[in-house]
Amino acid sequence: MTNSHYSIAFILALSIIFQAAAAIMAIRLISMTGRRAAWGLIAVALVLMSVRRIVPLYRLMMGDTSHLPDAMNEVIGLALSIAMAIGISRIAPLFLERIRTEEELKRLTLKNEMILNSAGEGIYGTDMDGNIVFMNQAAQAMLGITIQDVIGKNSHAIFHHKKADGKPYPVEECPLHKSIVNGESYRGMNEVFWTSDGKMFAAEHINAPLIDHGVVVGAVVVFRDITERKRAEQEIRELNENLEKRVEERTEELQHTVALLENANKELEGFSYSVSHDLRAPLRHITGFAEMLMKRAPAELDEKSRHYLNVISDSAGKMGELIDDLLSFSRIGRAEMQQVRVDLNRTVLEARETLKPELKGRDITWKTPTLPMVYGDPVMLRIVFENLISNAIKFTRINPMPLIEIACEYGDPDEYIFSVRDNGVGFDMKYVDKLFGLFQRLHDSGEFEGTGLGLANVRRIICRHGGRTWAESTINQGAAIYFTIPKIKEG
Repeated sequence: MTNSHYSIAFILALSIIFQAAAAIMAIRLISMTGRRAAWGLIAVALVLMSVRRIVPLYRLMMGDTSHLPDAMNEVIGLALSIAMAIGISRIAPLFLERIRTEEELKRLTLKNEMILNSAGEGIYGTDMDGNIVFMNQAAQAMLGITIQDVIGKNSHAIFHHKKADGKPYPVEECPLHKSIVNGESYRGMNEVFWTSDGKMFAAEHINAPLIDHGVVVGAVVVFRDITERKRAEQEIRELNENLEKRVEERTEELQHTVALLENANKELEGFSYSVSHDLRAPLRHITGFAEMLMKRAPAELDEKSRHYLNVISDSAGKMGELIDDLLSFSRIGRAEMQQVRVDLNRTVLEARETLKPELKGRDITWKTPTLPMVYGDPVMLRIVFENLISNAIKFTRINPMPLIEIACEYGDPDEYIFSVRDNGVGFDMKYVDKLFGLFQRLHDSGEFEGTGLGLANVRRIICRHGGRTWAESTINQGAAIYFTIPKIKEG
């Protein structure tokens, strides 16, 4: 073969190579892009062009030069083959990048749809005319519609066209319309949406404009069904109204009851005071005549008669003590109470000084640590300690080693807790509820004297100071009387 024959054979071989390479790339693009028709036709055409050049190349290689192709045409064909191979190699990355972009876009779109559909609130978007362009599943469920039914349709006309009273809702007043027109977010609080079957539900919604490069292109609405919340709020309002009414009625009842109790207490105190005063004269007569009779005819009276007269005198004396205590109890209830600083250490010393006659012949061990300053009525608080210490002295009488302890607990942030404790006869705790009552005695009057008004006075005074009273005891092991006085922070 001549040199021209070799040149043509070389051109044919190069054309076949470039066409085959271009066909292979086209076939790969079919699998990558999924576009079988376009790239399939290109691949088939390239394969056919390669096959058409294989036959003349084979003849030349066999030495047959009778059917030589035109050299110029083959050069042009080679150039086209090279151009196609280069073009496909350049286009392929662009197609691949586009495919990746489309796949990423699909992935993001699917993710956004999942996020929107997982939201509990209803979410939908509109274009500039208020026509629906998307809607999540929660919104579809609440409105009783499907996206296929409303896509491209006006949202206001479908489910926001009427107010709660059934009157038309002008689109100009709609927060969604205002968001699109003004480019601002609006909140709808007391509004209603209408379902596909004509029922309404209370809703609150937020309308925000969709802005693209500074231009409003639509709006997005987030809404929720607040029917249950509205119902709960209404129930709470009704409960509050009923509660306020009941409180007013109960307050009126309590005020009426308090007024009745105050009147009853005043009448009782007045009655007690009057009766106590009225009883003094007969008692004086009884005591006086009994003494006169004893002095006038002592020789004429036998032992039994003198005993009777002594019983009359003793009983009259006890009645006098009872009247004095009753008057004291009445005065405590009516007396105006002072609120000043009181040194309880001094108060205890004054109480013990007052009770010195009861201490004659007694060897009592006293435990009296330092007590705090409190606010209260000094006279009333002295009466409290006098009564409690007097009881402790009395009920330790049969103990050869009497002990009386006056103490204070400081731990409570709101009140002091005081106690007067002894190691006397004590009492049965099943009767503790009677201890602070009027005329209540837990021991026989022949064994331990008293009128049963001392602890009643203590409770009344402590109550007027805003405190509490209680007792603890074990029979033959002593008793402890507790009372509290509120702490008042100065300044």
